Amino acid sequence: MSVDAARIQAPCQLNVPSRVSCSIATMTAVRSGVLAALLVLSVITGCSSAVTGKSGDEQLSAAGPPPAQPPALVRVREVRQEQIAPRLVAVGTVRPRHFSIIASAADGVVEEFPEEQGNFVKKDTVLSKLRMVSTDLALGQQQAVLDERVAQHEQILEPRKEDVEEARAQHLAAEAAFAHAEQRLKELQSLASRGATNPSAVDDAELTYNEVRHRLLAAKAVFQRVSAGARKEEKLQANARLQAQEKHVAWLVAEKEKRITRTPFDGFLVQEQTYVGQWLSKGDPVATMVQLDKVDVEVPVDQGFISQIRIGESVRLKIAGTPDPDSADGRWTGTVSSIVPRSDWESGSRSFPVIVRIENLMKGTEDVPVPTLREGMVAEAEFFGTPFQATLVPKDTLVRTSRGTFVYAINPAVSGEPLSVRRVMVQPGISKAELIHVRGTDLESGTLVVTEGAERLRPFQPVQIKAPEDPSVE
Repeated sequence: MSVDAARIQAPCQLNVPSRVSCSIATMTAVRSGVLAALLVLSVITGCSSAVTGKSGDEQLSAAGPPPAQPPALVRVREVRQEQIAPRLVAVGTVRPRHFSIIASAADGVVEEFPEEQGNFVKKDTVLSKLRMVSTDLALGQQQAVLDERVAQHEQILEPRKEDVEEARAQHLAAEAAFAHAEQRLKELQSLASRGATNPSAVDDAELTYNEVRHRLLAAKAVFQRVSAGARKEEKLQANARLQAQEKHVAWLVAEKEKRITRTPFDGFLVQEQTYVGQWLSKGDPVATMVQLDKVDVEVPVDQGFISQIRIGESVRLKIAGTPDPDSADGRWTGTVSSIVPRSDWESGSRSFPVIVRIENLMKGTEDVPVPTLREGMVAEAEFFGTPFQATLVPKDTLVRTSRGTFVYAINPAVSGEPLSVRRVMVQPGISKAELIHVRGTDLESGTLVVTEGAERLRPFQPVQIKAPEDPSVE
């Protein structure tokens, strides 16, 4: 330890009241040490210059310029101009083309429910039947009244043969009685003219004659009425009563039919909503049915692509677990049947439902078919838009930064100078295999762009192109 250091450290060994003066002495000693180190360095530098006889600038000049950086090794491919079509792959849901929530048409207690969930049922199959005791009693009563009205109508329209014969016989008897009374009256009148009879006998004969004559007229009228049948008004009344009763009975039959719920089409029973013993009010659901011979795939399509879809165009779909035996790649082929012009914007969606219809594949038997496509399955639909001429570059050429996306293109070769690159800003578009469409650029077909090594390049940096067969390429 030097004397100065000993002097510096000595105060530090004092008691607590001397600490302030010790710190000041320590800082002063440090500054003195730094100045001494700088002085020694200056002396050494001066001695070195004296030995070599050259200044620092002269020494740098003697070392020469730094060596040039070698060209960067890159791999390139050509820009292509091709016709491509916008492509959209969207996920949709398989749903039945038709489904129905079958409701009860009458009030009552369920007495029969023969079908079970999952069954395939034909059209007009009974799903449920309500109790019908009161309905059957009312229908039987009104049917009896209808039978009575039918008999009355037949009686009025077609008179009985016996009634006609009876009326004819009474008419003939009245004619015979009238002829006898007329003959008797004439005889008495002849005798009275000769004074051979009592005038009172003539009066009695006249009374009998008049009575018999009126009876003849009544019998004739009865015979004509019975022979002609009922009056037109009576026939109309009888016909009206009959029709009214027939309609009343038909109404009761329809009311009874309402108490029987039947299937509206051939389909599958997917949900039971009642059972035996449950009270059903008019309009209460009984069961839910779906028709799966044809199914619809509802695919939500974004508004940016919806204008590319046309009704009637074919769509390829991939539905996991349901390969189509008629397709080599296991995909289904559907047709766009409709485009719903309304999105669910109230909930924040800007996608429009596109309905793709597919002919379902039914296995099993005719009575117990097994559908391949079922409600709720996920389907991946592939749509293609209108083709257009596009500039395509390999996807590996894109360099994405916070300032944007760009590619490095090889500048045209200049004699005697190495190849260099330029930076071209692009806007990526749709893809086609390993290529991608770029917009907002003047790249021409055949221009070389860098596919490997672009991340470490700078604009106008010299480059050397690697050949594909170069064994140094990793």
